Order: sequence, then structure tokens, then C-alpha cells
Amino acid sequence: MRRLVPCTALCLLACNAFNNTTNTAGDDATATEGTAGTTDNPPTTSNEPTDGGGLQDTTIYDLQQDKVTPNKLVRVKDVVVVSPTKFSGSGAGSVFIQELDGGEYSGIQLYIYPDTATELMAQGKVPKPGDKLTVVGEYVEYKAMDDTGTETFSEINISLPDDIMITGTADAPTPPVVSPPDIANGGALTEVWESVPVTVENVDVTNPDLGFGEYEVTGGLHVDDMFFLPEGGPKPPMGTTLTLTGPLIYNFGNFKLVPRSCDDYVGFECMGGNTTDTDTETTGPMGAVTIFDIQQGAVPEGNFVTVENVVVTSPLNFKGDGFFVQDPAGGEYSGIYVYINQNPDMLAVQPGDVVTINGLYTEFYDMSQITAGQAGDVVVTGTDAVPSPLVVSPADIATGGAMTENYESVLVSVENVTVAAEANMFGEWTIDDGLLLDDLFFATADWPKPAVGDTFTSITGPLVYSFENFKLAPRTAEDLAQ
Repeated sequence: MRRLVPCTALCLLACNAFNNTTNTAGDDATATEGTAGTTDNPPTTSNEPTDGGGLQDTTIYDLQQDKVTPNKLVRVKDVVVVSPTKFSGSGAGSVFIQELDGGEYSGIQLYIYPDTATELMAQGKVPKPGDKLTVVGEYVEYKAMDDTGTETFSEINISLPDDIMITGTADAPTPPVVSPPDIANGGALTEVWESVPVTVENVDVTNPDLGFGEYEVTGGLHVDDMFFLPEGGPKPPMGTTLTLTGPLIYNFGNFKLVPRSCDDYVGFECMGGNTTDTDTETTGPMGAVTIFDIQQGAVPEGNFVTVENVVVTSPLNFKGDGFFVQDPAGGEYSGIYVYINQNPDMLAVQPGDVVTINGLYTEFYDMSQITAGQAGDVVVTGTDAVPSPLVVSPADIATGGAMTENYESVLVSVENVTVAAEANMFGEWTIDDGLLLDDLFFATADWPKPAVGDTFTSITGPLVYSFENFKLAPRTAEDLAQ
């Protein structure tokens, strides 16, 4: 079920700062916001360095001072986790680590691929604050332009569960107190403190709403709500005096402080986010649940779940990275999207297959999905009839309609409808009552583009949610009956 919360900037953890597409979008929709270091598609997808070099032992200090060539496979030993692990809607993880001695250049961000994050979840090995680690991964530098020129953001990409080794526990270094202008955009010490938890004391809120969950404090420093998503972070009013702590990140042309929980706020009562003594937003294996449980809010987001004996109701989408399933009983709240990340072991799944799914439940851009990207995550146990589509009113399932949540990812049909608007730049066209039609399952060349006034006796498909609109997604040409 889509959560009724605004999609703020780091709600878009799951999209690249440069040009990624959403999981459920077709070949025409491109996400436009995200964090350079928290993408769903970093440069490589294995633990082999792109330059062909071997494993290099190093330190975070050396990485952050450009003493290691980017795209190297590196090993960093005896570091401590200094933030919760934040999971994006697609299941990718992001967590900050630091050298035990702390100080300048001592922090870096780990990006954990969705499949790897899912396995860590199943194994109960998701990094948490205070864990002492040895990590192996590809060291990368993301480049982005701002008003001062080219900036980079460092991270280590983790592609295998065994590449994060929890070796014990350790105390995190005490965050140093820094001057806000020094770590704001253009500040003299931004690179020095990148990804390091720091504290700014007695700062005043100078702009309470920069958009995307951000606000500004003394010295032009931006504060972001990354660790409070998807609900959104604290919103201290203009003039509030605060002491704030958190890692320093860089995205969208700005350096930003990201408090990790309400514990990082002094001077303002806040609620939500992680707390420093909990594991992570993701709560671990939950066991067998139903699609109805998920879509009606009985399953907390971020749980590793098993959904048994559901029926595949669609082919793979055009991108080949997902399909829809439904409870055989059908009806409201009976459907969900399964994201497989183009896993070749699942390319044979087809409508009518009865499957058991093991994966991570998340809300990707406010649409429910299960990420099942590993071999064995989707097991075909038999075949059954695809549930008959429910005949609904276009007005009920169009954006703002009364039944959109009820029928999210469920097969539905609208009957005797007329084209009200031609295709937009994304290939979406509109029928009665503002209902959009999406080309999720079609190549652009095969997607019909009817004229205004054309009529259809019925249009069938799952109801999807992307880019803040509900859309009907026909699966084949037969779903568009004239």
C-alpha cells in the first residue's frame, strides 16, 4: 500500500543523482533526484574492480585523501559503524563507517547492493551502530557539479554478503565540534569532514523549509532528513536554536548534515527516525505473511518476508526486472509487485505460475514491492488460473480516486472508455476521468498511441503507482480491447 507521505529528496535514495529509472517505470520514465552515494545502480555489480586490479589493503584516511585510485577493490579493517543502515525502496542499503581514531578524513559511506542487503537481512547480519567491521568492496568517487566546480563523494560498494565481516564491537569516536560555514557549500573543510559525524553548536534555523525535507541553519549549512524517511524528519521553526550532530554528505550540489535520530537533536523536541541503540529501520526476517497483510499495513516496511502460493498475473515488464502477483482469492488488497533486479533465474516466470516468494518488503516511491533478486527467492510450486480482473470505475482508480489503495497492483478492468488526451512525452495517454495508461509492459514501438475520441470496450491490467500518479498498465495487446 502506498504511504501517504511526501516524497522528499532522500526518499529518493533509490535513484541515482545522475539518471536512474524507477523499478516499475517503463522505458520512458526517468527519476531526477537522489543521493550520489546511495544509488540503485553504482558503476559495477560484482566485487571485481573495474580497472582489473587486485585487492588492496588500505584505510579510510587514505581513501579520503586520494591516495588510492578509484575503482579499486579495497579492504578496510577495524572500522566502526556510526549510523543505522538506511534502506531505500528497492532494498539497497547505505551506512556510514569510521576509523576508530576518528578525526579528519576518517569517515566513508558503504553502499550495499539490493541483493546483498536482502541476504544480510535474512542472515541477521545488517550492520548496526557500534559494530566493528572489516569490509571489502569497490572504492568509487561520484562526481557532481555545483557552484564552486566539481565535487566528489566517496563510497565503498559492497556486492557480496561475506564482504561485510562483523568482528566485534567498538566505541564510535566523539564527533568533533565544527564551524557551520566550514562544512556548508564552499566551506574550507567540506572534504575534510565528508562522511564523518560532526557537531555544530548553537545554530539558528535561518530557512525552515528548503524543500525535499531540508532546512538551513547558521552559516548556510543545509540539514537533511535522510534517516527519518519515509515519514519525514523534524521541522524546527524559524529562529530555533539547535545543537546538531550527524555525518556530512554531499548531493544535489550541496553539502548537508544528516542527523541520525532524535538523539542528534539538542534544543528541539523531535520524534521519529532511528535511535542509536536500535539495529536499523529494517527489522529482520518476519516469516510467512500474505499480500493482504502487507497491503493493509499489518507488516512493517523493511521486513524480510515469505509470501506463499500466490499467482503470477503478468509477464515480466519491458525492462525485465519485475512482475506482478496476486492472492488466488483475488479482490481488494490482493496484489503486489515483485522486483527481481533482472535475475536471469527468474526470466521464465509467467502468468499462471504459482510461486512462493522470499524477499524484502519495501515501499518504493510509495508503491509496495517485494525485492527478490537472488536465486531461490522465487520458487514455482505449480500452476493455477490467473484471477479474473475486477471491473472498476476509472474515477475510482485514477489519481485521487477512492479505491486506488485497494486496487494497487491488482488486476482490474475498465469498460467502454474513451481516450480523453493523447500520449504525453512519456507515452502515457488518458481515458475517462483522468485515468492514465502506462506502457510498463511494452516497447515504445509497440505501444499504441490512440487519438482523442477513440473508444475501447475494455482495458485490463494491474494498477501501478509511479511519479505521483496511479496508472493502468495493460500487459499485452489483448488487454486493449476495441
